[in-house]
Amino acid sequence: MKHFIADSACCGRRPKAVGSSRIDARPRLIKKMMSDRGVARFIVAPNGFGKTSLACEYAESMFGFENVYWVNAQSPCFLRDLDDGDIALSLLACAPSHALAVFDDVPYLDDERADAFSRDIDALLARQWEVVVATCPAVDSLAERQNDRVLVSTCDLMVDDAELPPEQAAQPACRRVPALVWGDASGASSLLDDAAAADVPAEVRYALFVMAVLEEGDLEDVSAFVRGLRKDSRRFIDEHYPYVGFDAVEERFATCGFSIADIEHAFRRALDPLVRSAGSSSVETAVARLASLLCSRGRHARACELMASLCPRTRRAAWIESEQDAFLAQGRIDDVQRLFDGLGERAGGLTPSLLAGAGIRLHLLGDDVRALRLCLRALGHPDCDEETACRAALCARAASDGEVPMRAAAVLRSASDRTLGAFGSLSTAAAFACGKRCDEAELDAMEACCDDAAQSPAFLYLAARLLCSPDECFDDAVRARERLQAVVLRCLAYRRANAVPVDAAEASARDAAGPAALDDADRARRAESLLVSLAEQRASWSRPSARTRLSDASRVREKPIASADGVALMEVRLFGGMEVRIGGDPLDSSAFRKQKAKTLLAVLVLHRGKEVARGEMFDILWPDAPADRAANNFYSLWSALRHALGDGEGACPYVARRQAGYLVDARYMRSDVEEFERIWRMLSFDQPDVQAWIEAFARLQDDFACDLLPSETGNAYIERLRERYKTRLGDLYVRGAERLCDAGEAQAALLFAQAAEEQCDRREDAYCALMRAQMLAGKRSLAMETFVACRDFMRDELGMDPSERMAALHRALLTGSQDGSPMAI
Repeated sequence: MKHFIADSACCGRRPKAVGSSRIDARPRLIKKMMSDRGVARFIVAPNGFGKTSLACEYAESMFGFENVYWVNAQSPCFLRDLDDGDIALSLLACAPSHALAVFDDVPYLDDERADAFSRDIDALLARQWEVVVATCPAVDSLAERQNDRVLVSTCDLMVDDAELPPEQAAQPACRRVPALVWGDASGASSLLDDAAAADVPAEVRYALFVMAVLEEGDLEDVSAFVRGLRKDSRRFIDEHYPYVGFDAVEERFATCGFSIADIEHAFRRALDPLVRSAGSSSVETAVARLASLLCSRGRHARACELMASLCPRTRRAAWIESEQDAFLAQGRIDDVQRLFDGLGERAGGLTPSLLAGAGIRLHLLGDDVRALRLCLRALGHPDCDEETACRAALCARAASDGEVPMRAAAVLRSASDRTLGAFGSLSTAAAFACGKRCDEAELDAMEACCDDAAQSPAFLYLAARLLCSPDECFDDAVRARERLQAVVLRCLAYRRANAVPVDAAEASARDAAGPAALDDADRARRAESLLVSLAEQRASWSRPSARTRLSDASRVREKPIASADGVALMEVRLFGGMEVRIGGDPLDSSAFRKQKAKTLLAVLVLHRGKEVARGEMFDILWPDAPADRAANNFYSLWSALRHALGDGEGACPYVARRQAGYLVDARYMRSDVEEFERIWRMLSFDQPDVQAWIEAFARLQDDFACDLLPSETGNAYIERLRERYKTRLGDLYVRGAERLCDAGEAQAALLFAQAAEEQCDRREDAYCALMRAQMLAGKRSLAMETFVACRDFMRDELGMDPSERMAALHRALLTGSQDGSPMAI
């Protein structure tokens, strides 16, 4: 079968014939297009619905591809010829009458161009031509101008029962999109790519993203992210995006099912402006909320995959910490542990709770070596509170092979004399772990509180543990077993009566109670299912393939990162040493034939897309060389840089010359310098958001603690900037600490202030921020030590007294009248 393709109707010659693959016959649509051949036929649908295939089928069926002129409306020539008024004239010159013009993929046309195109269509129709126009719903600007047209809509293009292959006869409506029925494995991905890039309102694209992630839900779910989704937008989605299965009447959706990998590939670059348009604080916050919603619906694996694909490492850490108890309760620990492993075990962002939670999961999965290591790290963390320490110590004891580590044993001894955990459950468990004998008073206390404590996982785990081994901690084991059995059964009865969801703690308690707990068949089956699932996860975890990390999507992305117009993005890191990636792949340092070419690239990147004058470049690279020699050197260096970054065929889109200046093209480049500036703006001007600011802190610690281009030791310009960024990093820590103190966020302020004191090498403002944060956190003795250190430094090395602000903090500390909060200072 043949069809004709022309770049433009004005080409003045017969278009070139090329082959076309076979298309599935759709006689009902051909019949509709034949219903009135004297008017234009418009095929209006998103990409992936077979618009071009239907036009080809019509051209073959009605014309045998004779006298068919195919106009690629995406070509720039189309708009040029439309503006010149040449479209109809050129086509009529090729065939005066009885021909077919197909305008494929017509873009958005403003009113003037739409009027001109409508006149061209009318001119062709008047000469007995037939006209077929294929376009997308959002850019269909001719609906009113060609109001007598035959319209083949998105709904018409859906595959009906007669067209479905026999093996797909039971497909739901959302899967009857031509790209899904007749396309290859990339059909779903192509639909999402089109949705992300479509010229439709941002709220429509963001709603499509939310629906694709959640897969099913209602309008309330979407509105939680896309505030005030308008009726016309909902109707537009219902009519033109059937693969998300949205019903505007029922206000529910059930999509055809998209993988997180396809969603990430389609929306990663478009997501930031979409989220901002909806008023959300950041992509990371929106994605974390979506992941939490998936978790609440039992979609734990999908939630973890979403976080791994679209959230940075630090945000993943915060999300794991907030959700890890829910994962444990639902018995889904392998998914979240793989996500945790993707973080790496660096100190930044790994809180004691996060470390202890990972240790508990690894113990349950049978990896006691790592479990013990992480629990001991949690115990050694300076911010570890008593309850977290007790949980970590209990896990360390359970995971240790032989003698309990001294640090864990000391924590357990201390905890056994306190009242930690719900109704003292952690302290009792600590006492049991220390080998202390329990008496009747402890059983009396458990019986007295078991109704109130029935919803506490820690209490249920304790009761189950004691019930399994009463002889290890009670003198009268038989009597203790009877009473513990009654406690467990009362807890289970309370949970059943109050419809408390079955969780792993209840499953453990039912397992310990044995046949006596088979009071409710449905709950017993759910509990058994949880235990079986945990056993399967433990067995699976022992296989190395099961422990593959859910790490940064950038490390496992199958397709290269690309700009909107298809150019692979260049990513440049300058902090800690230069690293260049193009399309996600690292550029070998040997590609730079001259070492100074790397310096040239660094200078351009540091200007962040702004033009650098040639003379300024000479002064930076060769400050002592004559101008003519510097010019010769520069042109050679410029050629070497373009060669290093080029595509091997002489093209290099990343660096450009503008008259007497040079720059990197910001469209195709991103760098850690830009990320530093983004964090600077956020901490300087945004309202404090503890979660987001903790993430920013971790990014500063992980990515910017090293010097800028440390190997560039002989360039005065780079050395000045290196010192400037070191100073700015210290300023940033101080500013973050002060603003978090103003917001009353003591622990977060303390993180920033401690980092400021380490970074700034004895600056009074860093001492001041640290003292203020310590006071706000209630660490009065540390605050006094900070004041003394500042005072001694100021007097002994600078010969001056501390400032009035520092003195005011000191007076407030002595009197106890102020705590460092904004009202106090």
